[in-house]
Amino acid sequence: MPVLTIHCPNCGPVPRENIAIYNESLRRQTFAMSPILPLCLSCCAEVSVQGGRQTGGPLILLNGGCATGKSATAEELMRLHGWFAIDSDCVVQTVKHRLSLEKPPSHDSPEVLAEIEYEIAFIRALGYDIAFAHVVTPDMLPSFADMFSRLSLDWRHILLRPDYGTALARSKTRTCHKSVTPEEWVRYFYDKLIFDEREAIVFDNSPYTTEQSVRKIIELCGFA
Repeated sequence: MPVLTIHCPNCGPVPRENIAIYNESLRRQTFAMSPILPLCLSCCAEVSVQGGRQTGGPLILLNGGCATGKSATAEELMRLHGWFAIDSDCVVQTVKHRLSLEKPPSHDSPEVLAEIEYEIAFIRALGYDIAFAHVVTPDMLPSFADMFSRLSLDWRHILLRPDYGTALARSKTRTCHKSVTPEEWVRYFYDKLIFDEREAIVFDNSPYTTEQSVRKIIELCGFA
């Protein structure tokens, strides 16, 4: 079996402890996760993974509308359980940086989807389980299902769906964005994200703390 190596274009093979996976300088939100741009700590060049591909690892897709707790839940999975968190807002910032764009691309653009697949493959190659926070509409779910299949992932789709009043109240008090999300967007995604039981595990996290939600989600996913 090929041996996994992390390769820097300037330094050659580098040990895992000599790379920075997150790039905090690209972060625009106030949560703990940062955009992923794996860099060599010696020369700051972007590194790649070669050989030794990991397959079949767990991934939890944390879906939901505005202020439903996607990012907070991903952070808690990272903090308490050692999962690696990927957040779509961070992916957008990475693509904006890579392509030197003046404005961030849309969350469902081909460039963002390609970056998501690259980041998941990179993190799985390092052996981490993944919590992926992203708004996935019903029409986009087949594309993500195909992506996860290509990467041989053991994945679960969790739709975070607190009651509407709770989601609206959270949108007015959350601190991960500089401005309050307009109610029209809270309502739009609340009404848009409808899945049946074959497509998603629907989880009302209204009565739970984030830590309690994470425990429940791991149980629902069968990853305990």
